[in-house]
Amino acid sequence: MAERIWVFFHLMGMAFWLGGMFTVSLWTSRARKSGDLQLTAFAFETARRIYRGVVLIAAWLSVLSGGVLMVVTERAWFRPYPEHWIFQMQILGLFAVLVTMLFVVPNSSALARLAARAAAEGETSEEFKARVRNQGVVGSLIGVLLVYLVLMGAVRF
Repeated sequence: MAERIWVFFHLMGMAFWLGGMFTVSLWTSRARKSGDLQLTAFAFETARRIYRGVVLIAAWLSVLSGGVLMVVTERAWFRPYPEHWIFQMQILGLFAVLVTMLFVVPNSSALARLAARAAAEGETSEEFKARVRNQGVVGSLIGVLLVYLVLMGAVRF
């Protein structure tokens, strides 16, 4: 019974982590395309709050519940065999949470600040554009990685 509860927390963490990042990317992209700098500033400030709240908490919930599942099911830590999919989840999951925590979340704060400055000044800076590109690339890579982890857990190959 305890295993099922932790699986639920693990899956909910993954769903909110991946879903939060995907949803925020759509919102900020649509806001930028509108050309309205006030709307863009609002979208990036909202994104900052979602990244710092929902996404970061969900990422840690996923990693911590995965750790508890390792203990509850008495599986080996960081051993590629006999269950290679668990090894990949451990390595790639920790990598994804570290990149989310050390790049995506801090960059979202900088983007919110730069978007607010752009709204006040009437034009976006080159730094803002570069950070948006970087956030898009890194966020997309983390998203692909999370989808891969979900599929790996579902198929267990």
